Amino acid sequence: MVLEFESQVPNIPDYNNLIALCVDIFSQNTDRKFQDTMVSVAIVSENTIQNLNSQYRNKDKVTDVLSFNLMLDYSTEDMTLGEIVICYNKALVQSQELGHSIDYEIATLCIHGLCHLVGYDHQTDADYTKMHSKEEDLLRIIKQHYSFS
Repeated sequence: MVLEFESQVPNIPDYNNLIALCVDIFSQNTDRKFQDTMVSVAIVSENTIQNLNSQYRNKDKVTDVLSFNLMLDYSTEDMTLGEIVICYNKALVQSQELGHSIDYEIATLCIHGLCHLVGYDHQTDADYTKMHSKEEDLLRIIKQHYSFS
């Protein structure tokens, strides 16, 4: 997978290397048809994600991550898989509530968004279990290559 990364939040750590690692690990551990695709990841403010959530999901509230699948047909020639938008402040609050680092929360949300882009969902208990298991497996691999503070 090719990564396009943008941080729209000033004065936060640079997450480019962490996001690149997440995308790389995900690409190595997913269906081969996704390996040559492009994915865009942005870290944004609460205002930005709330506006996107309202516009595209009719939910006028802040959320932690949104994913937008741009590959309507997985067999198409267009190699843009989609976009992932992560809310920095929401991730920070969640990391504090869950007792782990903001880096780990950013990685978790990136992996969660990537899973959605390739078709995972959590609408049913069975789907949740399958998606959560995939996320945990990937995060275990990421921990072998990244030292979370």
